[in-house]
Amino acid sequence: MSFCDQIKKRFIRLSRGQRKVAQFTIDNPNVIATHIASDVGKLIGVSESTVIRFCYAMELSGFSELQERIKSDLMGEEDTVEQSHPLISKKNVNLLNEIMNRDVASILNTINITNEEQFEQAIQLLHESNFLYVLGLRQSSPSANFLTCTLSNYRKHVKQIQPEIENIVRQISEMEENSVLFVIALDDLADDALAITKWAKNRKVKVIAITHSSISSIRSYADILFTVGAQKTASTETITAAHSLIHALVEGMVAQNKKQYTNFQKANTQIDHHHLYLEKALSV
Repeated sequence: MSFCDQIKKRFIRLSRGQRKVAQFTIDNPNVIATHIASDVGKLIGVSESTVIRFCYAMELSGFSELQERIKSDLMGEEDTVEQSHPLISKKNVNLLNEIMNRDVASILNTINITNEEQFEQAIQLLHESNFLYVLGLRQSSPSANFLTCTLSNYRKHVKQIQPEIENIVRQISEMEENSVLFVIALDDLADDALAITKWAKNRKVKVIAITHSSISSIRSYADILFTVGAQKTASTETITAAHSLIHALVEGMVAQNKKQYTNFQKANTQIDHHHLYLEKALSV
């Protein structure tokens, strides 16, 4: 029996605060394995002593033993990971309810583990930076494109870094100190994406990152790191949570100066309509 299964068996006997720690442990074992007790308490919204009391309630010597048990579980899951879609083998399941509820659960979990102070800092960086660069390669490319298009709707100087080496070198050389690199890594971070991030940091560029794992290698180079989804979350659900977080970040940026951003959006719309009119006129 895994340790998380043991937590579920004892769940009803835990205090209210300890149940919060228990649920967070079940949903976010990677966070438990890589953070100290005080940080875990802040993420959950309980005191460090509540986290420790939860450990004692689970008959552990302390938080260190909890981490060891969770790490052991994680290593076992890697050995027996199931590659098939979680809904494939289920029969008579209401797919609409099942899938959309899983999306909702992924978004709610992201809310619970997102640091509000870092969220506010990211909003300020998006608002105050001169240039915004977006990086997302391979499976993360569609999400990077979504972020680029959404930001470009409200402000200028937004560029998505393209994977061709000549484009990468040129765009990195253009980066100034008051620039932001927004990295989306919803799959295992490739060496080239990590190298680009390192180059940007060498130019004193601020880095915001959204990743699927709290132990992603991007952590060492990101000024602000957001983790989306939850343990055992399918990639599609992680993408849904990431896009919801992106939406919140952009709305927060717009709220810093709503008049400025709405005026830019209106001007862009007028330009698009003008271009459309010219294309129709030239095609006649």
